[in-house]
This record gives sequence, C-alpha cells and structure tokens, in this order.
Amino acid sequence: MPDMLRLWACLLLLGSIQAVPFYGDSGFDTEFVPLEHQQPQQQGRQEPAGPVPAQAPGGVDQKPFNVESITTDVNSPNPAIFFQQQFPFFGNEFFNSFGGFGFGAAQEPWWKGPNVCTEKEEDETVASATETDETVDTFGQERDGVSSVVRSPLFGQFQFSVNSCAEKPNKHVCTKIVNQNGKKKTLTLTRQCCYGYGRPRNADFTTPCEKIDIKDVEATASDMGAKQFLESARSAGELAEMLGGGNGKKVTLFVPNDAAFVEYRSQQQQDNNVEDPKAEASKPSIYKLHAVLGEVQLEDVQNEKLLQTELADQKIRINSYQLPAALGLEPYRYAANCVPIEKHDKLSEQALVHTLGGVLKPVTKNVMDIIRARADMSIMRTVLEKTNLSAMLESDRPVTIFVPTDAAFDKLEPHLRRALKEGRGCASNILKNHLLDLTFCSLATVPGAKTTAYNLLGEALLLNRTHLDKNQTGPAPIYINNLAKIIDADIMGTNGVLHVIDTILPTESALPMTSLMTQKNLTIFQQLLEASGYADQFDDLDNVTIFAPTDKALQGTEWARMLKEQPELLNKNLDLLEFLNYHVVKPMIKTCDLTEQSLPTVSGSSVRLNLYSTHALFSDVMNRATVNCARLVHFDDESCGSVLHQVDRPLTPPKNNMLKLLEANPNYSKFLELVRKANLTQLLSNDSRSFTLLVPKNDVFEELTESTEGSRPSDPMGLVKTHIVEDVVCCAGIIPTNWPFVRSIESISGQHLRITRDRRPKIENAGVTKCDVVATNGILHEINDIIVPRPLRNQQRPQLIPPGAGYQPQGDFDVFF
Repeated sequence: MPDMLRLWACLLLLGSIQAVPFYGDSGFDTEFVPLEHQQPQQQGRQEPAGPVPAQAPGGVDQKPFNVESITTDVNSPNPAIFFQQQFPFFGNEFFNSFGGFGFGAAQEPWWKGPNVCTEKEEDETVASATETDETVDTFGQERDGVSSVVRSPLFGQFQFSVNSCAEKPNKHVCTKIVNQNGKKKTLTLTRQCCYGYGRPRNADFTTPCEKIDIKDVEATASDMGAKQFLESARSAGELAEMLGGGNGKKVTLFVPNDAAFVEYRSQQQQDNNVEDPKAEASKPSIYKLHAVLGEVQLEDVQNEKLLQTELADQKIRINSYQLPAALGLEPYRYAANCVPIEKHDKLSEQALVHTLGGVLKPVTKNVMDIIRARADMSIMRTVLEKTNLSAMLESDRPVTIFVPTDAAFDKLEPHLRRALKEGRGCASNILKNHLLDLTFCSLATVPGAKTTAYNLLGEALLLNRTHLDKNQTGPAPIYINNLAKIIDADIMGTNGVLHVIDTILPTESALPMTSLMTQKNLTIFQQLLEASGYADQFDDLDNVTIFAPTDKALQGTEWARMLKEQPELLNKNLDLLEFLNYHVVKPMIKTCDLTEQSLPTVSGSSVRLNLYSTHALFSDVMNRATVNCARLVHFDDESCGSVLHQVDRPLTPPKNNMLKLLEANPNYSKFLELVRKANLTQLLSNDSRSFTLLVPKNDVFEELTESTEGSRPSDPMGLVKTHIVEDVVCCAGIIPTNWPFVRSIESISGQHLRITRDRRPKIENAGVTKCDVVATNGILHEINDIIVPRPLRNQQRPQLIPPGAGYQPQGDFDVFF
C-alpha cells in the first residue's frame, strides 16, 4: 500500500509540472502571433484498449491573435472538470479510480454521447530518417496503428506517442501518427454532431448533441436579422443561382444584416444619384460575392484563408481574432474581408448562413495599387517606391499598412520630412514601422482592452479603441501608440488591408541621428551640427558610433558661446567640423561589445575606450565605460544601423604626449626636472605605450623642501617611477573602497598604490586636484602630495582592471551603468 501511494504521488507531481493552472492574465498587453507561428498546446493519451484516441478536452484550435482585457476577472471552472481538462493524460479512468476519495463523479464528454457521427481518415507517407519506427502508448504496449499489439518494448525503455486532440463546439478531432517500417501513417478521427443536431455555444463539455430546428434559408436569415438581402436577391432573380441552382451542392452564404444592407442601398443612391435604389442593389455581382460553394464552418477555417466566391475572380479573406474570457464575449471574432461576422454557423435547409455587419464589395486592387489611386497618399507612394517596399505591397502575401496622409507628412520636422521624401537614411525603417506581415482588421480591437501587434521592425504597436460617449454615434476611434488616429479603416485589397492614419508613427530605431539627438535632449550638439551645415552628412552615416556630449557638458564651451552669439561663424567652419567628427567612430559598437582599445574617429585621430568596475566585491565585472576619460552616462540609442552614446564632457583630440604636457606647464617644472635626472624623458614621449602620470605641482615640492630643510630626493628614478602607472586609470574608474575591499594600481616601480575616493579621487596619500588631462600616450592627474616609495613586499594586491588592451567586459551595461 505505501508503494501504491508513492506511485500516485509521483504521478500527481508529474502532472503538476506539466500542466499549470491558468486563471487569467497578469498583464494587459499580449502579442499577436500568426497561426502558423504558434505551437500546439494540446496533448492527449492513447486508450489502453480500443481503437479511439482519447481527447484533450481543454484543447482549442489556436487562433492568430490575442487581445488582453484591462480586467482580469475570470470565472474558475468546476474543480473536477478543471483537473480533467488540465491533466488530460490521466483521463477519466484515473480520477474515477479514486472512488470515495472525493475527486468527483465520472464526467462523460459530449462526443461519447448520443447523436454523434464519426469520420475516420487515414493518410500514409514515407517517414523521414529522424522519425522513429514504432508507436508506443502510455501504458508501455506498442501498437500497430490504433489497436493491434506488435511487441512489448525492451526492459528499461520509455517510449510513447501523444495524440493531438482539438475540441470545438460541435466537433472533436484527434490525430495520431504511427511510424512503422519506414512508413508514416496519419490517422484522423473526427466526432461531430450529426446533421440536424448541435450544441449551444460555450456549452459545458458534457452537454450532448441535441435536435435543432432547421428552417428554410430565408426564414433562417430572417431569424438572424438579415432577411432584406436575400429578399433583394430573390427579387433580382439571383437567389436560386446563389444556392447552387438546385444541384444539391452545399453552399455557404455571408448575409449582410438588415441595418447594414439598408445603409448600403442608401449610400449607393447618394453616390450614384439613382432614383430607384433597388436597381443599383440588384447587380448580380453584389449577391454572388456573398456566396461560397461548400459548407464553410468558421471554426474549421484557418486564419488568412481565401474562399472563392460564386463571382469570378472574387475571393473572401477570412480572419479570426481570439478574445480573452474576461471580456465576457465570444472567444473569437471573425471577419470576412474585414467586415465583422456577427452571427455564424447557422444551418438552414439550403445553406450554412453567416451574417455580416456590412456589405462585401468587389476587391480588384492590391494594397499598393490602392495607395497609387489615392490623391491624398502621393508622398507615401513616392517613398514606398524609392525604398522598394512597394514590391512587398504588390505580392500575394498578407500585409497590413497604416498609411499616413500627405497632411501627416507636413507635421514632421523639415529635416525628417526631407529625408523621407528623398527615400534616404532611415526612410525604409520608418515605413516598416507602419507595416505588419498579416491582415489586421479593426474589429481585432475591443473597447476596454489593449491590443498589441508587431511590425516589420519587431517593435510593438499598441492599438487602443476608445469608448464612445453617450451622445456619440458610429465606430469608436482607434489610436496607435496613443499618437496616431485611424481616420479610415479596413480598406481591403487583394493581399491585405489598408488603414489611413493622421500622424506618422515615429520609432527611435528609425529616426535620423539628428532627430534622435533632439529627442534625447542633446540640443546643443544637434544645433552645432545644423549650424555647421553638415547635418545631412551626419544623417547619411551608416554603421557608426557617436559619442555626443550632453547639454550640461557643452555649456560654457567656446562652441556653445559662438552658437549663441555668432552662429554665422559656424557655417562650414572646418575647426567645428573636426570637433564634431572627433565624436564619431566606426563601426557601430554597443556597450555590450565594448573592449579596451583605441578607435580611429572620422576626423582621423583616435579615441581611447576604457572599462572599469564600480562594484566593491565584483571587481572583475566591468560596468562603467569611458572614452578619453569622459564617462558614458546614457547609451545604446540606435538609429538606422548606428548607435548613440552620451558622454559627460566634450572630446578634444590630444596634441601632446606626456613629456610635452610637462614642458608646456610651468607648474610642473620641478617634477620635469626629476624626470630628466632619472633619464625617463624617452619613456614619457613614447606614443606606443599608455600611461597614467601622477604629477605633484611645484608648490608641493616647495613645501617638502621647507619641511626637510632643503634636502632633495635621494632616488629620483624610484620617486618618478612610483608616479607612473602603465595603464589608463581615469578618475571615473576610482570609487570609494574600504577594507577588506581595497583596490590598488601598480606603478612601473612595482609599488602597489591604494586608490579610493572621498570628496575627490585619492591615490595613496595624495588627492587628485585635476583629473584626466588627456595626452597622446595616456592621461595626467595633478595631485596635492608626493607619493613616497616604500620597500617592496612580496605580496600581490588586487588591481583595478586586468592588464591588457584586449580585455572583454563580463557585465551587462544595461544593468550596472
């Protein structure tokens, strides 16, 4: 008995791992995923005896869209039914075996009840090399197909096949694949309510098939609120032909409801100035366009399915959109050529009837041809053709485009509008922000719910249908990203749909670099580009990295003063051009790809990248970056194949090496004298090496001389070498540290110099009074004390950064900066 209990416990644990209860969504936004990209979520089991695979009652055909509701109230199912639905591999027998343990009585599904008809299909193909040779059920017996036992598996083997079952309101379909002797056999078993029987929508899975009242097609349409269309078709002599001409073939009718048909006839009369509206409405095409041969149940139709109508060369595109249960609506919304299907799958004596919220119109142009024919879309047409995206809108693949009018282009800043019209720079990316590779009809949006679709850039578009006020009529307006309003929806083409919007949808990844700078409040740097006359050249740059100083960093500079007082002197100013180009390097480098290295700029000079850690404990995690010791304070803003990083000071190309810096500053003359006495001038003038030079000012030496009564250092070489570090240690890389997390840098004399920060960076006993004077071969820090060499010890201290210029960062800049 204990062994049996342990077995049941293991089975329950297995089930809890594989099936997690779902009561509702935690967030508000869900993705739109095309049907072909979704993975099946149903799993079933094989019956131990008998030819029929068991169901997965919780399984439902995947639909291509999900919409999420603002509210997350979802009614919980009955516990016994819930477990049977969530753990289908146990089946009813598992729960019934507990008897009096309180797991509930047996629940027979409707498809095992009366009035159910069964169809079996079998398809045989050659199995691929990767597929197995046998099918094994969950009870360990291998079976040929469904019923006959072939042989028992070897001891220790664990092989089984999982049936794929799908439950629909009036249909239950199970598919089983059997691989045997190199042949792949697919068995499909369909159980559905027999003709004349059906089940209520959203019925419990135990509700059986019951007799339904089947009427004449006109009576059925009348009951569905759509009699006038068929009456008009009969009076025009078209109804009999729509119903197959009495040949007994199955037909499906898409019938506009009475309100929609009356509105259509009224509109036709206004548009064509026809006195008798019936004369215009009696055109044969308008009726045959709503008839399809065959019985088309919407729950069986794949998304984007094209149905051939009885009108030559005219098809109906079916789209389906899944809604959350919290909305309390039908689980799916269906559209025919983006016209809402309001009621569906009603059986009549002559046809299967679906009713529409509008009248279908002939579709003869693809989406691109529609744009070409519209006078208010001339700019969009030009840009699409220049970027060659027009080819996509002319293909047969489904597409949705949100088309800005010419007036929407006028709202753009002149620079961006010019770039778009010329089809250069980021024009292609901006257009892709308006394109979806699926058919998105406006009925996919629901008031009170947020709907997310992903464009060709992989970026989310958030669509929100607002609620109408009590005194408002017509469809509720739809906004995209709370910015653009759809002013004309659901213009259908042969390959998708077009929606007209009043504002261009911006995207940071598609903005020209100068526009991105404006958006990121880098106004001074952007204005310098405009004033120089080279803004267009910057926007045309590709695969570059721009280190742009913040406005705070540029305030007080000579360039900012000239921009304010003498902007005319900046136009075509070559010095300004060199300054701007020094902030641009090739190629595009995001922070996750930064390494310690020197990179050539567009101006020709190089900038030096350095990485540091600001973590006291994890000193090998590089999470701070500098360029010429200017710290990156904001980073990784992409724009058309380039990237923008913000730095906290402007970059100026160094003109002198270390030795020349000392010679140029009279305050460093005493330290320069020691350098010469130590014969280290050649070392400090070597541009092939990189140093950090710690320089006490003359007054520091004077104070030392007074305190020691005129004595001079006995070892000038040792003293100078203690102030030279063969590495670049910027002030941004020095952080506060305390024991035991002490950090140090090593001078070329072998001294380990402790570094920390109080009010200012501190190196051993000396505070840094002036940081980061950049030279061609390193940086210089001015310090307020002399670092006296100590006797060397045979011990190692942790270094600030690992040596070597090729060190790769190990941290995530987005997390630690």
